[in-house]
Amino acid sequence: MTREFPTALNTYLAGNSFVSVLLVKIQKPDNSYTLWTDAPYDINFNSDTYLAQGDFLSITEGQETSEIQIHSVSIQISALDVSNITTYATSNIINRTVEIRRAFLDPITQQLQGDSAGDSGFLLFKGRVAAYAVNNNVNNADIVLQVSSQFINFQRTSGRRSNLTNFQREHPNDFGMEYSHETLSDIDWGKSA
Repeated sequence: MTREFPTALNTYLAGNSFVSVLLVKIQKPDNSYTLWTDAPYDINFNSDTYLAQGDFLSITEGQETSEIQIHSVSIQISALDVSNITTYATSNIINRTVEIRRAFLDPITQQLQGDSAGDSGFLLFKGRVAAYAVNNNVNNADIVLQVSSQFINFQRTSGRRSNLTNFQREHPNDFGMEYSHETLSDIDWGKSA
């Protein structure tokens, strides 16, 4: 997929050096958003303020390939703050949206490169939280959010499972699948060959 940058950003990237920052937007269980940046100061982008703080530690870079696969990144968050544990280390964080953008800063003015059209930060990754883990070490603790792309379930087979619970979602009073778990071999339908 072609990515076109505005002329001002192309000129900036053609220079001898540049400063890039990440802008991370994570949907919380209460449907509000956490806005973090790895810049040394707060960044304003699209009428939002991305906070520079010590909670957002790192992110793994995703790899683009021509093969169809689920792309994912890991976001590492400090677990030393109890509020981070109660927000990001619960099952309610699963399936919440995450956007990761890269922006470039002018080293003199400390402003984002780009124009007023909102193209000063381009989207690197968009996905949903697929899993989380809490790592406790002797000197530190962190939370790792595994974020998978929007095609997280593209290999999932549609349909129903053959068990009582799934069947009773549509037919609550029917117990016809009550002993379905006892049939362990294939059922031959029709004449045997």
